[in-house]
Amino acid sequence: SSLNFLAYFSSMMIRQKVEIRFEKSDAIRFISHHDLMRAMMRAARRAALPVRLTEGFNPRLRIVFPVALEVGVVSLDEVAEIELTQWLDTQEIYARLSSVFPTGLILKAVTALPLRRASRMPRRIQYRLHLKEAGLTVPPDRCRTLLQAESLLFQRFRKNKLPKMQNVDIRPALLDIALEPDGDLRIEVAPNQKGSVRPLEALSLALNMPLDNLKHVRSTKLWMELEPLAEAAQ
Repeated sequence: SSLNFLAYFSSMMIRQKVEIRFEKSDAIRFISHHDLMRAMMRAARRAALPVRLTEGFNPRLRIVFPVALEVGVVSLDEVAEIELTQWLDTQEIYARLSSVFPTGLILKAVTALPLRRASRMPRRIQYRLHLKEAGLTVPPDRCRTLLQAESLLFQRFRKNKLPKMQNVDIRPALLDIALEPDGDLRIEVAPNQKGSVRPLEALSLALNMPLDNLKHVRSTKLWMELEPLAEAAQ
């Protein structure tokens, strides 16, 4: 009927776009990115937010993450963009979401964004690898050696793809790697079209140790810088 069509059309119209910043705590660091997305969608529904639906035969709430967070990584700075079919004050959105936010996630801020289609991509991401508690030590000269290298080939396992192992040059995406005074390792990366650097991959090269031997090392995503709004709108 015409009423059903109008209701569907209204659900597809975007009236507002907001960015939410939140933390993913250590208690849920082993949940997958897909589980995180589902938890965020459930929270949006429980908060009764008028989230725009995606197109197609299986419409979903339009909630976009600039980059997927790896399983096992704690994050102090995660971002999601939500498109709404009705305008709401950002303080009201914050109040609604914070009252139903999933256990283990901490809502930090809700910010209004311009009505544009393109989502902002990450420019820089900084991680901290907690080596001291893992009983590991990286020689200071190894960080300098990695940064001076023209290429850093890492053999990455690819699930459900052939060949299973692929040599990936992670050097272009590695901006900085340095030891903190307490012995932990700080890594800064710049994701690009060819991919990014996973924190434990850089540690594997720094220690010349297989990745499987480093799964116990705890990683924390400290902050993420997104591209400016003007660039995202182009």
